[in-house]
Amino acid sequence: MLAEMGAKLGHQLSTNVKDFNISIYTQRFNELTLLCPTIILDERKKIEAYICGISENINGEVTSFKPANLNEAVCMEHALMEQKVQARTKRIAEGNKRK
Repeated sequence: MLAEMGAKLGHQLSTNVKDFNISIYTQRFNELTLLCPTIILDERKKIEAYICGISENINGEVTSFKPANLNEAVCMEHALMEQKVQARTKRIAEGNKRK
């Protein structure tokens, strides 16, 4: 049963962030780790599992930052995702001005 729960958790965590909705991804990750706390015991593994579902460019930046705990990884990711959203919004606005 524990192995089955681990497989389900792995499948759920492999779901990528869609439409820049990092808050829902983080909430879902936290819910899943609370439901199955024995699946990811090591903090480093927990960080790796969290990071694997985010976009590659942010993934690399968070990984190179080497967060000491999950909270640092989440804060770093939220800040980077906010920058990404702002840059995207700015590009769209500039594109609309040219038309």
